[in-house]
Amino acid sequence: MKGGKISDIFNNILLDLKNTEGVRMLELAGRDGFLIGSGYENDDSETLTLMSAAMLKAAENITSKLEHELPNRVIVDYNGGKIIAVNAGQKALISVLAAKDAALEPILSELERTAGKIKEII
Repeated sequence: MKGGKISDIFNNILLDLKNTEGVRMLELAGRDGFLIGSGYENDDSETLTLMSAAMLKAAENITSKLEHELPNRVIVDYNGGKIIAVNAGQKALISVLAAKDAALEPILSELERTAGKIKEII
């Protein structure tokens, strides 16, 4: 990707995750929740990433106090689907909105692989 915009590089990395069955929305953000790259940028994109950043921070606070460990991910399971937030290094996070009936294992597997690629860049 010589000479490509950084957002294009991130969006290409997100492509396999975007194409995973059951993924309805996918966003890459800084740990503050502001968008870096997007799989489906729309009006709800930044809301998803801002809330994901808050959930991850809260989970990190509680798990570090209780177990002195950081969480791998946060999953919110609600009637309309699942929201998954994963750290992608110290400066980024990936947020996924999955369909209600989506199989989590393929999504989580691809999400971890994608987060690893992002960690290498950021």
